Amino acid sequence: MTLRDLESALPALSEFRSAAPRGIDWGLIESELGLRLPSDFIELSEHYSLLVLGEFLSVHIPDPGKEQEFLSVAREFLSDLDSLREADMSHGYAPHPAEAGLFPWADSCEGDTWFWKTGGPGSDPAAWSIVVSGHNDDWVEVRETLTGYLTGLVRGVIPPDALPPDFPGPSPTVEG
Repeated sequence: MTLRDLESALPALSEFRSAAPRGIDWGLIESELGLRLPSDFIELSEHYSLLVLGEFLSVHIPDPGKEQEFLSVAREFLSDLDSLREADMSHGYAPHPAEAGLFPWADSCEGDTWFWKTGGPGSDPAAWSIVVSGHNDDWVEVRETLTGYLTGLVRGVIPPDALPPDFPGPSPTVEG
């Protein structure tokens, strides 16, 4: 799935689309992380400064000139995941940069976190899985891209496992 598929599933999203790329310094972000991010996330971030689905799920989108803030937020989530791992509460998942480590891309107002399960150095980010860590200690892995996962949730093709059963609902609100 692509950003266009997500925009098709969420027509209201398009009204927030930036015509020109926003100019995020991906080189800085990726060199700091030692990780190449998925192209659909990069495209989403270049055209939207914000994405909140159903007043619940908020995608972590960097702002041009504030890339260090994005990295700082990611490091906080990685630290939290490492604490869970150390307490043997991460269901075997480890934070990036571990081999097949998790990297956060969204969170919810109820404490749920969405991660990519990275494939390690040189792996294709388009092949990464989505891992949802529900606030009730439910962990679900879905073989899908970020835009494919969100599109599937909105269209009802992907069940909201580990999430509230009514999320995102038949007509979710969207902020962009």
